[in-house]
Amino acid sequence: MAESSKEELVQLIKRFGAYLTVKISHLLPISLQNLVRTSIPFSACINFETFLKFLPDLDATNVSELNAKASKTQDSDLPQNSRSFGAIAGLAVAIVFTWRLLRSPSQPQRRQPKRQAGTPSSSGVSTPSNANLVPPGVSPSLEDSRAQNVVDEFFQPVKPTLGQIVRQKLSEGRKVTCRLVGVILEESSPEEIQKQATVRSSVLEVLLEITKFCDLYLMERVLDDESERKVLQALEDAGVFTSGGLVKDKVLFCSTENGRTSFVRQLEPDWHIDSNPEIVTQLARFIKYQLHISPTRPERTAPNVFSAPSLEQFFGCSAVPVRFQMETVCPVDSQFGDEISALLNPPSPLQEYFDDLISTRQWRGIKVKQNGEFGKGVYADMDFKEGELVLKDQMLAGAQHYSNKIDCLVCSFCFRFIGSIELQIGRRLYLQDIGVSVNRGSDMETFKHISSDCYGTDSCDEKYNSCLKNFDNLGNCASSSSKEKFSIPREVVESLMNGELVLPYSKEFSLPSAVPCPGGCGEAYYCSKSCAEADWDLFHSLLCTGERSESLCREALIKFIQHANETNDIFLLAGKVISSTILRYRKLKATHLKEQKMSARPNISDCLDISLLLEAWKPISMGHKRRWWDCVALPDDVDCSDEAAFRMEIRELAFMSLQLLKAAIFDKECEPLFSLEIYGHIIGMFELNNLDLVVASPVEDYFLYIDDLPYPEKQEADKITRPFLDALGDDYSVCCQGTAFFPLQSCMNHSCHPNAKAFKREEDRDGQAAIISLKPICKGEEVTISYVDEDLPFEERQALLADYGFKCKCPKCLTEEP
Repeated sequence: MAESSKEELVQLIKRFGAYLTVKISHLLPISLQNLVRTSIPFSACINFETFLKFLPDLDATNVSELNAKASKTQDSDLPQNSRSFGAIAGLAVAIVFTWRLLRSPSQPQRRQPKRQAGTPSSSGVSTPSNANLVPPGVSPSLEDSRAQNVVDEFFQPVKPTLGQIVRQKLSEGRKVTCRLVGVILEESSPEEIQKQATVRSSVLEVLLEITKFCDLYLMERVLDDESERKVLQALEDAGVFTSGGLVKDKVLFCSTENGRTSFVRQLEPDWHIDSNPEIVTQLARFIKYQLHISPTRPERTAPNVFSAPSLEQFFGCSAVPVRFQMETVCPVDSQFGDEISALLNPPSPLQEYFDDLISTRQWRGIKVKQNGEFGKGVYADMDFKEGELVLKDQMLAGAQHYSNKIDCLVCSFCFRFIGSIELQIGRRLYLQDIGVSVNRGSDMETFKHISSDCYGTDSCDEKYNSCLKNFDNLGNCASSSSKEKFSIPREVVESLMNGELVLPYSKEFSLPSAVPCPGGCGEAYYCSKSCAEADWDLFHSLLCTGERSESLCREALIKFIQHANETNDIFLLAGKVISSTILRYRKLKATHLKEQKMSARPNISDCLDISLLLEAWKPISMGHKRRWWDCVALPDDVDCSDEAAFRMEIRELAFMSLQLLKAAIFDKECEPLFSLEIYGHIIGMFELNNLDLVVASPVEDYFLYIDDLPYPEKQEADKITRPFLDALGDDYSVCCQGTAFFPLQSCMNHSCHPNAKAFKREEDRDGQAAIISLKPICKGEEVTISYVDEDLPFEERQALLADYGFKCKCPKCLTEEP
């Protein structure tokens, strides 16, 4: 029996190693050809005899036989180019296999019976065709089964430990508060605790894991002192108060439910776990995340509230979907945990920051104040009449939607329309004519081509006159159907773009000339040199794809931009925030080093200075944030049962975007900015606070002007302008559309009966946010806007507002609530 086991082991090692070697050699013959030619042969480094000396119960005969057979296998079966690499790989797996197979069991194991292949007849005659390939006493199926088991175990994905799952599910939260009744204890009410207190055995392991990573507080409402004693004794008997674990001082008791709510509010945990739905609802707007323990799996009340039948099912391996088990982990998150926490915590002098911001912008009439119940708020510092401008807020970061760039050419910094009426119309018709699609990767080159050819071209009278001759025919053809888009000849469109053809009365709507990007990318254009310089200093120097770009890798940057255009252009805003923070950090660092130049301090130019990074990050730190994949509303076409998968998919999407951005503009001194935690919170800030970026089109104003002309002038102008209007179709009035974050407007709280709204007046021709009063606002009164359509029914408003993480209790909602 011993000899059989030895021979079995030798054959399994040989066959498994040879098999893997051949497989690898087939995969890598070309890429390893040069490497193997210069490598030292495997037999010169180590042979099987040396290796098998470390295996128990093998005599010299077996060793010599295996060495000879292995040499024969190498010489006859393997390609010369990959012999060395394949043998090393085979040896590595063989070591693992041998260690697992030779581990001595604690008790004698029963020998497994040999399995015989079934036959269609009952004659008992077997076919000996493969008998010479298998050692005596070992069937082919048993050998293959054992080898396959080793392969499966060696290559299967490693399941996460309970500790890893706890950290993932808690999203690296540092402080957790948890109710006892219905979560930790078997009892379901304070009245039951008066009789006895019993810790649920199934929750104990999870509870101990939480104490390893988090500052845990347990709390409960009790009716008497005896109940407190019983609870503490039950926790002690269960082993909760272990060394390095939970301490008794962190088990809190109160006499009312409001007392427990106050405990949670004062502790400000990252997570609160409770079984009372009312308390969960009350705390939703104040606590970052909550877990509602309920056997009925209630409807989700807010994006930051999760539910599970029990604590152990929420954290247990069996309850975690495979997607979460294989979740991508960003290494920066674990490496810079303290720095990330500092970045995500708003700085304490919040009032001072906004006072300075309002003063710098020289805006009067409003003040940002901290409200204990609703967080930040904007308050009137003077009386406002109905319809009066309350605030004009300059964006912190903004971007035009990629699909809108076909329709509108605007300044890449302030978003004013640029060029001319002719250029705006001609460019759009040209892109329509060549069939540009917003989903095609070649659009970027198309925009560059148009941009380089259309600005600053001298007029040509001959071509202009030629174009005019066609207008009568164009007008006659277009009159049949103004609803259908009319095709303009390419020659006319190009003349319009190049400035060779001037439309009547277009000078009444003069626009700033287009200033090209100083980096030479051909994608960004500006209304002035000052806007070009400001954008370069704040954002674009790192995000420019031109030759003078300061990015780390232009190819990676192009991939980042294309990925955002194809998936979600909110990633471009996140890229702007990170690039602006890096650029501010560099300026602060240069100033700091200059000031310290003559001091005895060491040069720290190559080290992360967290204080300077926090200062550079300060404008972003003031915005309310949550992770994008946690706070984004579930789309209507995604079933509730697929919510976890949906949120994981957009998390992976964000991680892919972050990796592309990191390859493009990475700065070692600002490495914490490239964590998925930071990236997710930046995008979440946009999701919760962004205001639509809207700038009215001068093309619409132009055609309305033509339409309002007196009859003789209108008739003459129509001969020229009507074909272009018909060619543009019903979409002639498309405005500039995008999204932006405004630091002051984002501080305004919601009301379903607001006293102000975002509204662009006729004179508002750039991307700044304009807030207009809807009714008289008195000094000291809070300025509120509506986050949703306030005319919707109560239930619909509340459902939409749940995505923002709160339940509205404005006077209108309190009146309409059933």
